[in-house]
Amino acid sequence: MTIGFDTNILLNYYQSRAGVPVTTGSSGTSTRARVAPTAPWSGQGMTTAQASAAVKDAMLGRKLVNEGAAQLDLAGASADYKKLFALYQGLNTLSGVAERAQAKNLTDTELRRIQSVFAKGLAEVSTYADDAQLDLLRLTKGEAATSARTTASVPRAKTEYVTAPLVSGSSGGVVAAFQGDVKFDIQVKRVNVDHTVSIDLSQMGAQDRTLGNVITFINQQLQDEGLSTRFASQRIAGAPRTTVVGGKTVSLGASPDQWALKIKADSGETVSFDAPVTAPSVYLTQKVGNPDPDGKASTKDGVTPSQLLKFQTDSSQVAAPQQGTGSTYWVEGRSFAVTLGPEVDAVRASATGPDGSVYMLADVSAKIAGQTIKGEQDVALLKYDSAGNVVYRRTLGASDTASGLALAVSADGQVAIAGSVKGALGGAVDGPLNSGATGSFADNTDSFVTLYDKDGQELWTQRRGARADDAATQLTFGADGTVFVAGDAKSTMPGATALGGRDGYIEGFKAGADGKVKAVFTQQFGTASDDHSAGMVMDGTALVVASVENGRAVLRRFDTTVQPPTLMATRDLGDLQGGSIAGIAMDNGQLVVAGTAANPALSAGTITRAHAGGSDAFAARISADLNASGSDRLAYYGGSGDDKATALAVSGGQVWIAGSAGTDLPNQDPMGKKDGFLTRLDVNTGAVDWSRRFTGKDGYAAPTSIAVDATGSSVLDKLGLPRGTIDTTDSTQLTAQTALRAGDYFTVRSGDGRRVPVTIDNKDTLDTLAVKVRRALGFQAKVDIVTIEGGRRLQIKPLNPRSLIEIEPGKGDKDALASLGLPEGLVRATVTNAAGKLVPADGKPNIYGLGLPADLNLSDPDQIKHTLAEIAAAMGVIRTAYKDLVTAATPKSAQSTAAAASGPVPAYLTNQIANYQAALDRLTA
Repeated sequence: MTIGFDTNILLNYYQSRAGVPVTTGSSGTSTRARVAPTAPWSGQGMTTAQASAAVKDAMLGRKLVNEGAAQLDLAGASADYKKLFALYQGLNTLSGVAERAQAKNLTDTELRRIQSVFAKGLAEVSTYADDAQLDLLRLTKGEAATSARTTASVPRAKTEYVTAPLVSGSSGGVVAAFQGDVKFDIQVKRVNVDHTVSIDLSQMGAQDRTLGNVITFINQQLQDEGLSTRFASQRIAGAPRTTVVGGKTVSLGASPDQWALKIKADSGETVSFDAPVTAPSVYLTQKVGNPDPDGKASTKDGVTPSQLLKFQTDSSQVAAPQQGTGSTYWVEGRSFAVTLGPEVDAVRASATGPDGSVYMLADVSAKIAGQTIKGEQDVALLKYDSAGNVVYRRTLGASDTASGLALAVSADGQVAIAGSVKGALGGAVDGPLNSGATGSFADNTDSFVTLYDKDGQELWTQRRGARADDAATQLTFGADGTVFVAGDAKSTMPGATALGGRDGYIEGFKAGADGKVKAVFTQQFGTASDDHSAGMVMDGTALVVASVENGRAVLRRFDTTVQPPTLMATRDLGDLQGGSIAGIAMDNGQLVVAGTAANPALSAGTITRAHAGGSDAFAARISADLNASGSDRLAYYGGSGDDKATALAVSGGQVWIAGSAGTDLPNQDPMGKKDGFLTRLDVNTGAVDWSRRFTGKDGYAAPTSIAVDATGSSVLDKLGLPRGTIDTTDSTQLTAQTALRAGDYFTVRSGDGRRVPVTIDNKDTLDTLAVKVRRALGFQAKVDIVTIEGGRRLQIKPLNPRSLIEIEPGKGDKDALASLGLPEGLVRATVTNAAGKLVPADGKPNIYGLGLPADLNLSDPDQIKHTLAEIAAAMGVIRTAYKDLVTAATPKSAQSTAAAASGPVPAYLTNQIANYQAALDRLTA
């Protein structure tokens, strides 16, 4: 026979003997007179079955918040309790809806339905929290704080530049990078006067070229020139190291300290670097890592970061780069490899700029450099200097999903990007046939084009597409500033005629006399089947476009002096047999085409290097007018396996191809499982002038783009110094430093006044935004710019104890708060009351902030977990509010008794209870 015994009986018995108020295990309430109704979370509220039924009702479209269902079991209790309980139960139901998204084997339709119900429920709960009229407390769906500050910051002007590490361990040893013929120029502009300081380390004579000695030598030259800029050393502390032995993590201690050069630029001086001797360099972007380690596509367990690599391709005049400490997967000629952050999903295009920098166009799926993206995926323009250091990052600001597909840099430093976008893109000029952000075509993509000035500040964005999916895949600049675009469209583009299937298209954008940018023409081309634009280049006033049509490589030449452009010539290079075109370029009056083909006899002229088997990379030089010529040449590059060209660049008569290696490559041994390659191919002779085969993380490397700088390598590379001007100032425009788009907004309200929208303009800065906020609040708030960790941020505080400031997000895709990192909610002043608690300074009831973000969603498992945690926290706030109401309603005498009786149970009572429990255990054994 089993004997059950509730130990709470013993506890209550001994508590009564000790003078401790008796409690019940079920409710935790005292036997004193009740002052508040029973809360729904006390165990006597909504049952599991009732909660499940509420979730089912919500899925059927019924409301989550139902005051009628919130019952009070205490006569005369304040109506505030009913509203709190109704809100709590609404949040509980919302949590139940979110939990449904965690169920296994959900179909896409089922998940979308749950997501829709959740979004509607979140809006309902949030509105109820803000609109609830309460007597004993105040409530907001956002935060309740004494100040509101943006997390997005605008960097202050930089005064220092730190190179990559030059030496490990002691800083007093001879530095390898300083050995040999080290000559470079430091150019400083000061008060419109240019100074050039030539550094030649051979002038140090027999003195050891240690870090300290070289710094002293350089600084003496700068001082002699009357300049304030100085060099210094920068210690980089060694990082902790660990290893796993027998399944346990073992510490190996910290790695050695590293030392770098630091340039401390005076605020009145602009510093640049140059070298008397240079060599060509190639920048290459790639994906590394095994995309499917466990062989199961459904697990998505691959970690495949993107990288930027720099190669020096000629060491006849400039010493070849050496492998640095800790440099992995290094191959001869590689100057550096920079691994981009995990937020970067892909880099599809790159280009060099006239200032010696390199640009990359990336797809990002998370916050980048402090910039919160609005949707699932955004486009980011990344600018790096020649030493591999970030100059700036710019996000497009798409509300849903955007992909970056094309990039071009003009001779004066303007940058154009293009791609596809789905959902809203605020501030863009819309075409007449776009898929749009709402409606029956909203799930389709539109083409977009954005132009930035040389400082990375947006000049204009055009969104111009068809009803069905379309994307801009190619870009180039015309001599008159026209931005030419090529792309693909599955239906009719504005002002053009569809040909069937997926067509190629060309389009031009140019500013008119009124300064407004317009599409000057749109023209579709191709066949009745699916076609794909794969390259575009200007030849004077002629536009040459490459496409893959029915699997064949086709070239077209258009005359752009007339509108729409006139087709001048077409050339079919033949069946690629499953291959592709990597790009086209102009070189010395000839057109260069590169790609991949299994066809060993493309119609591109005399073959100078034969096809090796499988699919090979190829490059062809043909007449620019697209007429067959005796000077046309074709060269293949590859081995017996399937090789693929993914990028083309042409510079100074040299043709560069990058791609993925199949098995064997000419004179290149395999290094990993799937290697990348970079080669300089002389198409006229078929000779391979330079080539490298390389691998990466897990033995995988997949090049995605290349860009060539004819003078990009020099002695500056091994010193970690950039070629060109050190950019110490970045744009202060909010649209440049965040994902904000012109037209985004939020609202503010002072006290019981009206809500006033604060709208972002394209050229707004933190300072102009502060002015707008002050005016919108009727100057009833203290709005300042504060500096935190080197960045400037906007801060809002109450002007006086009576001030109450409400901050609300903009509607839908126009919300500016998320991009600014400015919390929604109430901002008020507080004081400490006689009981030592912080209370509102205006003397009114306390304010409770649920902290429910407006952007909660169920888009992926991580977001679902985050959402459930946020809802749980909001429910905790309601429990806290209830507890405070109960405390306030409890007579002070009862509170004093409870306080006196509080504390731990005496040890002797605990021991006696333990003895009784042991006896019971023996009885029931």
